[in-house]
Amino acid sequence: MTRQEKAIDIFRQQFNCSQAVFAAYRDADRMDEETALKLATVFGAGIGCTGSGMCGAASGALMAISLRHGRGDLASVANRGNTYAMGRRFLEEFGNRMGSTTCETILGLNIGTPENLAKARDMKLFETRCVDAVRAASEILEALL
Repeated sequence: MTRQEKAIDIFRQQFNCSQAVFAAYRDADRMDEETALKLATVFGAGIGCTGSGMCGAASGALMAISLRHGRGDLASVANRGNTYAMGRRFLEEFGNRMGSTTCETILGLNIGTPENLAKARDMKLFETRCVDAVRAASEILEALL
């Protein structure tokens, strides 16, 4: 199974978009899947299920980039700038593919309210637009990582 297939599979198991992307693209030598799933939980559904923040698939991808390339000690100062540049490239490409980097714009409604969350489920946005976002994030990460 490819990492992209793994991300979509995790998402279809009722984990959120951030969890799916981060868990599939984490550095497995540094973090186990359960820890990755827990860490990424709050970043789903527009961050904290507010529906208005950054798309969780993008947040999960940015965390995967940071885990792999980020600055983790005093000697790796250059890693910060390189990681920021990689993050900007990711966000630009993701925004181009999805039309935005925010959950609300991608879905066309704010899922931060119970009514709109139910509406999104009825409209099958999680099975369509969210899977598209997980797929796009995965494809971009494959090129970047």
